[in-house]
Amino acid sequence: MVDEGFDVDPMTRVQRLCVLCVQVTGVAGAALSVAANGTRSTVCATDDLGARIEELQDTLGEGPSVEALLTGRSVHVPDLSTSDGRWPGFTPAASEEGVRGVFVFPLQMGTTRLGVLALHTTDAGELKDDWSKGAWAIAEAATVLLMLSSPDGAPGEASAWVLGDRSRFRPEVHQAVGVTMVHLDVGPRDAFARICARAFATNTPIGEVAAEIVAGNLRLEPD
Repeated sequence: MVDEGFDVDPMTRVQRLCVLCVQVTGVAGAALSVAANGTRSTVCATDDLGARIEELQDTLGEGPSVEALLTGRSVHVPDLSTSDGRWPGFTPAASEEGVRGVFVFPLQMGTTRLGVLALHTTDAGELKDDWSKGAWAIAEAATVLLMLSSPDGAPGEASAWVLGDRSRFRPEVHQAVGVTMVHLDVGPRDAFARICARAFATNTPIGEVAAEIVAGNLRLEPD
């Protein structure tokens, strides 16, 4: 069960959603990646195969996850052997890894494309309707959790500079949020916003600011 309380940081909950997706859909594995400034970064995967498949697409610059991110539409490939040369580099490489089906759901809020949730199977076959609906619901939940990491907490107004700083996914960022919550007596969104503001004002990666807070070398002051 996914913890709904704020004592669990957003990225931990996203990772749990990946695990839940596998349980709901019965696929072999799931991976979630985020995108910023034209690059993707896999932030969680339930198995090594899922991580390798996402890395393979980043290396080749093609594949169902790349396509879903570019188009903002889901990509369902129940049998890679029938993809008709759609991804000439990815298809044979993924098949050699033992992947037979790939199902990708975009993570998108308004016009902001955050990344994708990618599922893979080792047997050919389409997802059942209820499994597909479950995967969509989990993709939407992951989108909301990722958008909670915007400095203003507004889904349609996530700042590009925050989304472009992948250091925001480091574990110490979430530790720093907890420290700042206690120090300033604020909620998690406000605490994260303060950390982002400090990073932006000093032109420092969010992860570095967070590391200083966790180490006790920096304490943010109230406005």
